[in-house]
Amino acid sequence: MRRNKLYLVLLVAVMVMALTACGSNDTGDTTYKDGTYYGEGEHREHGYEAAEVTIEDGKIVNIVLKRMTAEGEEVNYDEWTGENNRPNLKQIREDLAQEMIDKQTYEVDAIATATQSCEGWKEAVKNALEDAK
Repeated sequence: MRRNKLYLVLLVAVMVMALTACGSNDTGDTTYKDGTYYGEGEHREHGYEAAEVTIEDGKIVNIVLKRMTAEGEEVNYDEWTGENNRPNLKQIREDLAQEMIDKQTYEVDAIATATQSCEGWKEAVKNALEDAK
């Protein structure tokens, strides 16, 4: 009986440690220096993602996500509205930016139809926030 209680206590302790390890290190309490910061994601053959992040009172208040061509020109989002087998980057970038503002972090889920762009935008915001620390 005593041995069973010991095993139960050990099992609970292991479960608590495992669940704690799965948690995010981002507490959402990070404060940043006020200003507007720019970051870029990885440059690939066909372009890259960029972000302008505005901080006020130490918090993220605005994020503008951009998809850039390899030449550094912003894409025409009217060509990316979900037609002709292209993802709706026009809407996706707005939704992703709003989620980052709401959660005060770049650590949000990618949107399935634009995973690569979302990951690039998250990296761009991360890089901008590094400058804001």
